[in-house]
Formats: sequence, structure tokens, C-alpha cells
Amino acid sequence: MNKRDAQKLSDKIVAILRQERIKKGISQYKMAKDIGMSKSSILYIENLTQHPSLYTVLLIANYLNVDISQIIKNAQL
Repeated sequence: MNKRDAQKLSDKIVAILRQERIKKGISQYKMAKDIGMSKSSILYIENLTQHPSLYTVLLIANYLNVDISQIIKNAQL
């Protein structure tokens, strides 16, 4: 996998996590507060302006109670 493909995969993972957050009715503000991040960081990540670290992706997935391995599989489709 080259850098461009990795970035596309990362963007798809972020989009899926955003959909999960919305589906669960959780605001960006609430999630940011609960996981110790700023709302602007969540906004930048979800708008693909800022690319999250693996730690941040795992933190968000854990907070949303979603299986990150399933999200990665779905993102690769």
C-alpha cells in the first residue's frame, strides 16, 4: 500500500466513524469533551483537514463502542 492509498483508507475510516457518531446522536462537542479533545480537533478530523493518529482513531472507535477491525474491513471495500 502506498501513501496515497493509506490516506484514502484513513479518510474512509474517519467517514465511517463520523457516521457512527451521528447515528448514535452524539455531538462533536460531547464526544470531544468526553475523550479529552477540543471540538475543533474533532471538526478538523471529520472534515479531513487534520489527519488523526492511530491512537486518536482507536480512542474515537472505543468511545463509540465500534469494532475498529470491522470498520477497516468496510473501508477497504
